[in-house]
Amino acid sequence: MIRENGKILIIADDRRFSSGAIKIIEKTTEAGVKLTLEVCPFELGAKNIKASMPDAVILDGDRWNKEKVIEYIRELMPRFFRPLIVCTAVHNSNYGFMNAGAMDVIMKPEQDADLFSTRLCQSLNRLLKKSAQDLHTHMRIQTRRQGNIIAIGGSTGSTQALPVVLEKLTGEDIPPIAAVLHMPEKYTAIYAEQLDKTTRFNVVEARSGLYLKNNMVVIAKGGEHLRIFHDKEGYFVTSEPGVKVSGHCPSVDVLFDSVAYCAKTKAVGVILTGMGSDGASGMLNMHKMGCKTIGQDEASCVVYGMPRAAFENGSVMRQISLDNIAGEIMLELNLINKEGK
Repeated sequence: MIRENGKILIIADDRRFSSGAIKIIEKTTEAGVKLTLEVCPFELGAKNIKASMPDAVILDGDRWNKEKVIEYIRELMPRFFRPLIVCTAVHNSNYGFMNAGAMDVIMKPEQDADLFSTRLCQSLNRLLKKSAQDLHTHMRIQTRRQGNIIAIGGSTGSTQALPVVLEKLTGEDIPPIAAVLHMPEKYTAIYAEQLDKTTRFNVVEARSGLYLKNNMVVIAKGGEHLRIFHDKEGYFVTSEPGVKVSGHCPSVDVLFDSVAYCAKTKAVGVILTGMGSDGASGMLNMHKMGCKTIGQDEASCVVYGMPRAAFENGSVMRQISLDNIAGEIMLELNLINKEGK
């Protein structure tokens, strides 16, 4: 049952899909809950989002082929972030849609319509509640427009590696740092608090609506994907639960992809020690978009998994020992500033 108030926009050209979604929502909305439902075609999606600023958006993920829908989402999300649900009949689509900015991906029913209805209601309840708590109360902190940003990802051993990097970063005006380290849900707040006390940086756990400033480190919250977007105020964070991407939530791939598209040539990506391959695909996108990319070398890794995957797919420009990563970041930032002049 849908228990949260709010405004929902359905972007779909297929009337059967939009009318079916409306029937499910109206049928499952609890008495007394106030919902406003709007429908618009794809060509008017941006216009309607800007005009109504809905609390949640439902998108027909089968309007075009998968790649074209992903590009459509990428065009929407950096301009005006709204929690978005993609409904699709295409299996194994989570990675592309989630990395483009979707908060959830729901499979259209083949036979079990009840399961689709349940998933849609659960997702809407979560996003409508989150919208009321966070998205309408953005913490706005002025920062340099389209400034530099550092994105860091890691897993096994990375909680010990990140403090080494932070300790060795020099200068009084370090660009904001966003980090995804695979940690249990309840540990990330404690970890951020410890780093805040033991380093010179302002270290916080991610929360939606947080605008970034220099000398700030944002740690992804356990169980929520961390994404970075950019508007006229600067870089800001979204932190939302979602399906696992590359086997994880939060996923390094999700963070790296978001930075690749919002920062492009003004970002430095770093992949630290960790098991598996999360982050390799996202770092490849960063590399293609002109970001500077760094990988921890095998000798200094606790587990040479994630850095190896990123190196082998050609996304890592240089592999550096842990003790020298901070220095390499500073060199890359200086190069970015020179290239931008």
